[in-house]
Amino acid sequence: MALFEQDPNLNVSEEIATVFLYMLEEDRIPVPKLSLPQILFAKTRPGMSPELLASSVISRFGEIGIPTGALEEGTPNVMEQFVKVLAEEIVDHIQSQCRVDTAVDIGIKLQATGGNAGGPVTAVGASIAPHTGIGVPR
Repeated sequence: MALFEQDPNLNVSEEIATVFLYMLEEDRIPVPKLSLPQILFAKTRPGMSPELLASSVISRFGEIGIPTGALEEGTPNVMEQFVKVLAEEIVDHIQSQCRVDTAVDIGIKLQATGGNAGGPVTAVGASIAPHTGIGVPR
């Protein structure tokens, strides 16, 4: 005997499961896997630039019929100004609020050298536990 009477209208676990399965399976766009060189060379990327982002967006205005440059009678183009402010805010928010979490599997090879009274010591091994790290996007 239950302490509370069960409302049959709230027994919708099958429907909830169907919705979750749909969200997990339907129209998923696979995230492309990066090659090892792509990951290693990512260190050479210059970082995010609000100026470059804004100019890239503004350069595509013509594709959708938005005018660029000063408007009639020399009126400033507020759409261009809006894109610049928006790009600055997006980049600033990513750089000041975003955080990158990473996990590293077990089994990473390691080598250590040192010495003691008996002479030089070299050790070779592998990590035995996963590790985590935190990064800051630029």
